[in-house]
Amino acid sequence: MKVAIAANKAGQELKDCVKAYLTDKGYEMVDFSDDDIFTATTNVVKAIQEQGITRGIVVDDYAVALFMIAAKHHGIVCAPTYEDYTSSMTRHHNSTQIIALAANITAPVLSCQLVENFCKTEYDGGRHQIRIDMMNRLL
Repeated sequence: MKVAIAANKAGQELKDCVKAYLTDKGYEMVDFSDDDIFTATTNVVKAIQEQGITRGIVVDDYAVALFMIAAKHHGIVCAPTYEDYTSSMTRHHNSTQIIALAANITAPVLSCQLVENFCKTEYDGGRHQIRIDMMNRLL
């Protein structure tokens, strides 16, 4: 599986850690980092929309701005993840394509666990698709 990843300067160290971890697990990582978090996040969004990449990870200091930036794009579901449960449940129930990580909040070891959960979890579909369709009609 190809995974798009990006960070600004504040998230660079954590991004490198996560990237190495997922590469060791057999994932193909495509890095779209940029000093500007808006550009970095938009690069990951475009990779998902235009290049067929199914998962994306964006990293900065606290994960809120990138979550808001990604969520403004039609058809994109992004979630900030700070702990184990949401890293998989956001895929199960929301078909999340991008997660946002916070370098100043979540330790590298936990972040690696979060991204692995996110990457290996599949979308449940079914009754959850109704909510996804409703969200997509908003944009």
